[in-house]
Amino acid sequence: MLRTGVIKHREKVELLGGELIEMSPQGPLHWNVTYGLSRWFRRNLPSEFGVASQGPLRLSDYSQPEPEFVVFSDQIEVNDVRGPDAILVIEVADSSVEFDLGAKAQVYAQHGGREYWVVDINKQRTVVHHLGADRAYRDPQVVLFDQPLSAPGGGSLIIADLAPKA
Repeated sequence: MLRTGVIKHREKVELLGGELIEMSPQGPLHWNVTYGLSRWFRRNLPSEFGVASQGPLRLSDYSQPEPEFVVFSDQIEVNDVRGPDAILVIEVADSSVEFDLGAKAQVYAQHGGREYWVVDINKQRTVVHHLGADRAYRDPQVVLFDQPLSAPGGGSLIIADLAPKA
């Protein structure tokens, strides 16, 4: 699409359900939380897990969202990761919270994403979804930024502790 001019260079879009969705630029709070999560994963995620950030998760020919993070088995090459391989998918949300909790959550669930976090920087909470047998996320858990989240491999992280110290 870039080669044919459908998408302009540096235009931020995601393919979701066959539609190109224009994405908002990342603000300072969004980038700060993303950076903190990146540091935490590099330092604390056990070696049997891989983590990819800010790239496409190829769910199907029609859905290739770009979450902030995807955690998967280190036995899989990053470009081969598909929905069921995604142990954890994380979206950091500022202006996109409604979309991330709605349409995006449905797509991740339909394609087998096992756990899905929406880190809502405005309400300082993380909405945690676990995949059910019916390939749907039901009864999400809300974890405030000052409360611990259970990460893959048994780790625990507190979003409020991730900000760089002055």
